[in-house]
Amino acid sequence: MDSKDCPPGPLVTMCVPVYNHEGFVEASIKSIVAQTYKNIELIIIDDGSTDGSAEVVSRFLEQCEARFTRFKFVSRPNKGLSATLNDALQWASGTYFSALASDDILYPDKTAVLVEHMLGNPDCVASFGSVSLIDDDGVERGVRKRGGKYQFDEVFLLRAELPAPASMVVLQAILDAGGYNPDVKIEDWDMWTRLTKGNNKFVEVLPLVLAKYRMHPGNTMKQLDLVHNGLLMVAEQHRDHPLYDRVQCVLSCVRFRNLASVRKTEAIHLLRKLLVNFHSYSEPRFYQGILHLLFRW
Repeated sequence: MDSKDCPPGPLVTMCVPVYNHEGFVEASIKSIVAQTYKNIELIIIDDGSTDGSAEVVSRFLEQCEARFTRFKFVSRPNKGLSATLNDALQWASGTYFSALASDDILYPDKTAVLVEHMLGNPDCVASFGSVSLIDDDGVERGVRKRGGKYQFDEVFLLRAELPAPASMVVLQAILDAGGYNPDVKIEDWDMWTRLTKGNNKFVEVLPLVLAKYRMHPGNTMKQLDLVHNGLLMVAEQHRDHPLYDRVQCVLSCVRFRNLASVRKTEAIHLLRKLLVNFHSYSEPRFYQGILHLLFRW
């Protein structure tokens, strides 16, 4: 569609990468339509879904054309999440960029709150709200609510919980970082480290619940391995950093915690190595893993 007369405030680009979320994508789109902030351009990219996701999106085309400053819907063969986000960046013209997974949901004031925060904090390269946790039926199962400012060291050491569904990032900063790396599976942590490395920029989490993050049933063994390998790949890009060895310990503690309740033999083997690394004793995930090892069966 052609640009309309722009409402007040900077343009915000929102992207919904869709993949096999036929039962959830309607709620995600409706939550963007319902944003109280008006100056939004929306791109929805169906990344080769094999279910009816594209058909669900098609029912909202007319409404989205009328609601958004600019709107585009693309349905194409599967490329993967990072490639999909890069496709969106090529079309984006906003000051800020937000991606929303097609199974997550925004609260109506999410965009307005984060735009106001970003405008008042020029060194903040990305801001985040807190999130509520919902299950497949949309029932709330918990809340992750916290606040804090973080620079590279805290982000690299996984001390910053940065909820992707409630994010807003300076678009030009993403472009300057080279966009998303299609070879990396943990694309969010990779991006947050690259945005904050070697500068005085920070990311900030606000203690305001601005999105609903859908928690699907427990990770499979294959997923645990994929996540760990993905984290290692991101860390490897910063091998030259003084914190690299410590981050290796952090990632081992994360793996120990994740294995402790489902693959106890492997967890015990990893525990032996962690016990002789003094960095382990300052990591909360190390103690969480011990509790899981002892009490979760």
